[in-house]
Amino acid sequence: MSVLIPSKKIALRWNGALQARLLQAPLEDFLRSHHQKCVLAGPTRVTDNLTSATIYFVEKAIAANVTERGGPLAVSQHPAVGQIACAASLGVASLIREPTCWRIAALVGTARLLAPYAGLDTGAHLAASATRIFSRSLTSFSHDMELLRISHAIAGVVENDDEPLAENAVHLMSQRLSAAPRHSPAEKTYAAALSYDLGGATFNSLTT
Repeated sequence: MSVLIPSKKIALRWNGALQARLLQAPLEDFLRSHHQKCVLAGPTRVTDNLTSATIYFVEKAIAANVTERGGPLAVSQHPAVGQIACAASLGVASLIREPTCWRIAALVGTARLLAPYAGLDTGAHLAASATRIFSRSLTSFSHDMELLRISHAIAGVVENDDEPLAENAVHLMSQRLSAAPRHSPAEKTYAAALSYDLGGATFNSLTT
């Protein structure tokens, strides 16, 4: 009988992979327990799971806001959807120690969330704008404390899978949506021409 002893380089790689899986376990457990798509293997595993969690939480916030307002998501609320998606993605990414992966999840998540309301093209443009603006706020002195609270709240929900914590997180996100400026019926015609900052260029949405 012989015992195989891996080289130091291979042993470190194994240990690193094991540590990463242990850190990602809370997210995977949360997704499975809530019957959400959970990818367990593959190069995009982390971003796919972050995207699933982001969409799950923001969809709940949108549903709560729609119920509270008694009407569909307004065009003027679309940028706020992108911002809370970024906050949610960052919170979960920080929890699993994958801080560089939140941007992709926020981009994909926001585009998917807004596609039913604004179309794929507008959703994708707005996702890019929201992610850039949110990234800029993280590296400046003008941190949006409300969004940071949402990030921490979402991380706590995934880590503890606690219903009261989840209700609080959804409430915070719904409040953020409610704070978005609303257009009166008389301004509805102009809502279709909202302009989104894309960094040096202006994108005009033609989708209501």
